[in-house]
Amino acid sequence: MKNFFHLYRQTSTRLGRELYEEEVTFLQWMYERYRVEEISRKLNKKRILR
Repeated sequence: MKNFFHLYRQTSTRLGRELYEEEVTFLQWMYERYRVEEISRKLNKKRILR
């Protein structure tokens, strides 16, 4: 995922409509979880390499 706006646009395009507020809230939550896990994975990888 490049960024939240990209995810929003892609999802909206695939559905063929604008997203409801609840769907936007869910996407924001999902994207934040993705970012946290991505950062965590990178940090763990660096620790292993040490």
